[in-house]
Amino acid sequence: MANPTQTVPARRGAATIVYKGQSIKIINTHGNQVVDTWAFALPSASVSANDVSAPLFPNATSTSTTSYSETANTAASAPEYMSMCHTRASLCKVTPEVGDTLVSQKRAPMVKLIEDTSPGVHDTLIAACDRWRYSELGVEGYHESCTDNCWDALFALSSSLEVEVAQALKGLQAKMGGRVPDPFNLFMNIPITQEGVGAKRGLSFDGPVTKEGDYVVLEAMRDVVVVMSACPQDVLMINGKDPADAHFQVLR
Repeated sequence: MANPTQTVPARRGAATIVYKGQSIKIINTHGNQVVDTWAFALPSASVSANDVSAPLFPNATSTSTTSYSETANTAASAPEYMSMCHTRASLCKVTPEVGDTLVSQKRAPMVKLIEDTSPGVHDTLIAACDRWRYSELGVEGYHESCTDNCWDALFALSSSLEVEVAQALKGLQAKMGGRVPDPFNLFMNIPITQEGVGAKRGLSFDGPVTKEGDYVVLEAMRDVVVVMSACPQDVLMINGKDPADAHFQVLR
């Protein structure tokens, strides 16, 4: 069984809860659209910091829990989110493939890539676009961005949830210091190039290699909030300079 297909509007974002064991199908409907994708652990009652089974103290021993400073514990108790740099270290590869699990900043499983009908070209290196990026690219005045779309989509989702979870989602922005994690940029084509000699490498912002209807399916390894942005980039070629709607479907 599956829920209805929903739209990620062109240049805008959308968010949904995906419970452990469910999957989400993210569709490149028109074939040219990058979808910045995030997964946040669904907020729940916090585990006592004194509980040695808590993620705050991995592989805890009888003495290790008292070895950490209060400052370090405060940082370690930050909200958990899918992290690209930690995933790269876990997988020892730049681009996840079918069968790979993407992990959080606490190196815990978040989602698993279980199906991909595209050529498999996705990006884990590039930060979400933001108002400063567009200014850097010469845009004057307002421009939509994936960063703003992430927070707006989380806020919109929170209005439809029970009070405790809604408040936790609304509090994510403050708890993360306003920083949006680097997204899993689905369908984004960023080749790593060889430049000159030695270890020097470059990056190229290239056009999409996907076709209409290509999709990926991510299985939730825990209860997560998945946020998606139909990237509004229209200065560079990553969306063929023509941002379009994408779609998604939560699979039961």
